[in-house]
Amino acid sequence: MVLPVSRPILGVTSIFTIVTSFKDFIWPLLVMSDSDNMTLSVGLAQTAGAVSQDQVMGGLVIASIPTVIVFFIFQRHIMAGLTAGSLKG
Repeated sequence: MVLPVSRPILGVTSIFTIVTSFKDFIWPLLVMSDSDNMTLSVGLAQTAGAVSQDQVMGGLVIASIPTVIVFFIFQRHIMAGLTAGSLKG
C-alpha cells in the first residue's frame, strides 16, 4: 500500500544514487594512482592539461550522456512526484 505511493520518491533517490556514484571525483582521485582503474571524471581531469579544450568538452559531453539517459527513463516518475505534492484537494 505504501510502495505505489512512494514510487516517485524511489525513482528520484535512484537517480541521485546513480548520478552520485557516476560522478564521484574526490575519493577516486585520492586513492587511485593507476590510470587503468580511474573513473571517467578523474580521467578527464587528469588529461585536461595534455589535450585541447575541444577534446575535453567532447569528453564531458560523452560523460554526461548516461545521466541524461537515466533522466529520460525516469522522467515520468519525476514529473509525477513533482506534481503530486503541488495539487490540493
